[in-house]
Amino acid sequence: MEKMFHLLFPDVCVICGSLLNGSERYCCTACISGFDRFRSPSEAEEVLRHAIATRFSDKFLFDRGWSLFWFHKDNSLQQALHAMKYEGLFTIGTLFGHQLGQWMLQGDVPGDIDCVVPVPLHYLKKVERSFNQAEKIAEGIAQSIHKPVRPELLKRKRYTESQTSLPAPLRRKNPAGAFQAGKSSMPPHVLLVDDVITTGATIASAASALRAAGVRRVSIASVALAAKE
Repeated sequence: MEKMFHLLFPDVCVICGSLLNGSERYCCTACISGFDRFRSPSEAEEVLRHAIATRFSDKFLFDRGWSLFWFHKDNSLQQALHAMKYEGLFTIGTLFGHQLGQWMLQGDVPGDIDCVVPVPLHYLKKVERSFNQAEKIAEGIAQSIHKPVRPELLKRKRYTESQTSLPAPLRRKNPAGAFQAGKSSMPPHVLLVDDVITTGATIASAASALRAAGVRRVSIASVALAAKE
């Protein structure tokens, strides 16, 4: 019903339903003000490194990392991401990706990143949703940093439960061994993209599959990093 509402009335905020002005897209300024944005790309990278190190020690080392927002339960950002993933509003993903790419460019983006690789969905889940939200985010990033999107480099070989529905210990185990690299030759340095990093288990498993196939360096990016609450 909500999806139909936004198809019929596209100029309303996906979060609160208020009318958007000419400069607003998908979310009104009032709702966006509720997003908990990192102060700088360097702060986000430092927090991301600490979060990953706390959970994985030296078992998951990434080259560079970026996140745009903190993810809090019941926050307006969660509502926007929910609309993107479950209400078919995939263009929000491209918008978030573009914002994330511009955010990355405010810092120091390595020139040797070869391509952008979205964390893939299992084909059954992609049929259910009709699109992969990480791929839409990756497309937005790629437009900003002028790199190709290469979804064929990574496949999800095993269906996994949604991370949001699982307790923390199971979230770490759930994606283990879920990915395999595609048959294409692997570039040296890829930017791996997901919508939200929770425990980091999904993106760590995806990175492991890429490295096993010959990728030497993996950088990571997400719209949001889950806060411990």
